[in-house]
Amino acid sequence: MELVLSEENNKNLNRILMGSRVAQIDKMAIESGIDSKWLMKNAGTGMAREIISHYKDSKPKRAPRGTVVCGGGNNGGDGFVIALHLLEMGYGINVYHIVPPEKFSPDSSHYYNELKSKYPKSIQQIAPDKTGSMAKELEKSDLIVDAIFGTGLHKGPIRRPASDIIKMINNASTKSEGPRIYSVDIPSGIDSDNGQVLGDAVKADHTITFGCRKMGNINYPGASYNGRVSVIDIGIPQEYFGKFEKIFEPTLEWVSGMIPQKEAWTYKHRVGQLLVIAGSLGFTGAAAMTCMGALRSGAGLVTLVCPEELNSIMEEKLTEVITYPVKQTEMASIHFDSLEEILELSEGMDAVAIGPGISRDPSTIHLVRELVKKIKIPAVLDADGLQALIGPHKIGEEIDNGFHNLVITPHAGELCSIMGLEKIDLSQRLDINKDASRNFGAVSVLKGAATITTGIEDGKQVSYINPTGNWGMASAGTGDILTGIIGSLLGQGMKPLHAAVCGTYIHGLAADIMIRKTSRTSLIATDLLEGIKEVFLQIEKIKYKKEE
Repeated sequence: MELVLSEENNKNLNRILMGSRVAQIDKMAIESGIDSKWLMKNAGTGMAREIISHYKDSKPKRAPRGTVVCGGGNNGGDGFVIALHLLEMGYGINVYHIVPPEKFSPDSSHYYNELKSKYPKSIQQIAPDKTGSMAKELEKSDLIVDAIFGTGLHKGPIRRPASDIIKMINNASTKSEGPRIYSVDIPSGIDSDNGQVLGDAVKADHTITFGCRKMGNINYPGASYNGRVSVIDIGIPQEYFGKFEKIFEPTLEWVSGMIPQKEAWTYKHRVGQLLVIAGSLGFTGAAAMTCMGALRSGAGLVTLVCPEELNSIMEEKLTEVITYPVKQTEMASIHFDSLEEILELSEGMDAVAIGPGISRDPSTIHLVRELVKKIKIPAVLDADGLQALIGPHKIGEEIDNGFHNLVITPHAGELCSIMGLEKIDLSQRLDINKDASRNFGAVSVLKGAATITTGIEDGKQVSYINPTGNWGMASAGTGDILTGIIGSLLGQGMKPLHAAVCGTYIHGLAADIMIRKTSRTSLIATDLLEGIKEVFLQIEKIKYKKEE
C-alpha cells in the first residue's frame, strides 16, 4: 500500500504560484515587519552572486562586461542592485533605464540613487529615438540582465520603446558568441500567471526567480523563453506562499517516497493485479504497450481483455501477460455483451486500465461507459475510451457525483472533445484541466509539454506540473505506455492523484534518459520501456538505500 505522505517528503515538492501572488506575498511580509528594501537587496544580491558563480572558473583576459536594462518598477530596482554588486566586483557594467527616475517605484528609486551616487558614469536613461548606442553595448557585452518587466505584467502587447529594446536584446544574443541573457524573476514580456507571450518577450538563457517558481516560468509557451530556471530565497517565510493555490512540481525524491515499499517476502498477487481492457483490429500495439508499461512499472500480474479474434496475436506479442478473449463486434473490437463477464473478472483485480486502441465502435463505447459507472476498483481511462465521457448528460452525476477512483489522461484534443471546447491555448491548460477534474470528479492528466495533473487532496484541489519529458515523446504509443504505468501504480495501492503524478514523472524521465542514447528525433514509444527500467534503478537507490 501507498505510504502516508510525510512532512519530509512534502519538502521534496517545489511550490509554484501565479506571479500575481507576489504583490500579495510582499504586502503580507512587509506588514509583518520585513523591510521591503531589504527584500529588494536580497533579490538583487542573490541574483548577482548567481551570475558571478557562472564566471568564477573562467579565465578571461579582462573582467566580464555586461549591460543591465531596467524598467521603472521593482524589477528595475532589482536590476539596480544587481548592477551595484557586479560593479563592486569589478565587472564592466553599463546600466540603462527606459523610464525617467521620477516614475520609479519608491524602493527602485532608493537603489537608483545609491547606484547614481557611487557609479554615476555607469547609468543613463535611454531615449526612445537614441537606442543605437545601447545596441552596440549589448553586442559587446558578455552578459545582459533583463530587469524591464516583472511579475506584475499581465497585459500586452508590449509597446515601444520596450518592445524595441527587447528585440535588440534578443538580436544581440543571436550573434556568434553573443552575450548570455539573464532575466530577473520572469523574462520581460511573459505573463507570470500563465506563460502567455505578450507580444515581444526576452529569450533568456537563465531566469532567476524569487521564493518559488511562477506559472510563467514553467507553463508553455512562456517556458520556452525562460531558459534554465533557478530559485533563490530572499527572506520571505515559506508560510506566506502556502496561503494560495496549490500547485507543485514533483522531484525524483518525492516520487521515490510515494512509490509503495516492497517487503522482502512479497509475491505477485500482493504487488498489484492490473486488468487491461484495450485493443481492436489494427490497434493491438496500443494494448501491448499498455501491458508492458504496467509490467515494467512493478505490476505483479497483468491480464488483458481483448477481442476474441485478436487473442492469438496478443498471446504472441505478450509472453508475460494473461490474455482473456471476449465477444467482439463486427469490426473486431470488444462487444458490449461482455460487460457482465468483465465486471466479474474485475472483482479479483486491484485496478483497471481502459481505452488504448479500443476503437470508437458504438457498442464498445457503450461498454466503456457502463464499466466506468459500475466497476469498483481504481481505473485509468485513456484514448478512445474517453469518448465514453461525451454526452448531453453528465455521466459523473450517475455515480454519486463523480468518478472518485478514476484517472483520465487526455491530450489537448481529447480534452476539447470531452469538455465541449473548440481549442485549448497553451496558457489556458491549467485552468481548463482544473475544470475537467471538477466536472468529472476525477483526477485529470492533461498530457503535453509540462503535463498537468489535477485532483483533490485533503479536500482541496491540487495541481502538479511535471518537470520531466521532452518533445521526442510526440510519437505514437507513448500515451499507451503512460496508461500502463499509472494503472500499475494504482494496482500497487497508490491513491489516484499520486499514481498519476508519479506515473507522468516516471514516463517523462524514461524519455529523458533514452534520448541520450537515441536522440529526441529517433525516440519511439517502446524505447520508453528501456528507460523505465533505468528510472526504477534510480528510485530504488533512493528508496532502499539502507539495504545497500
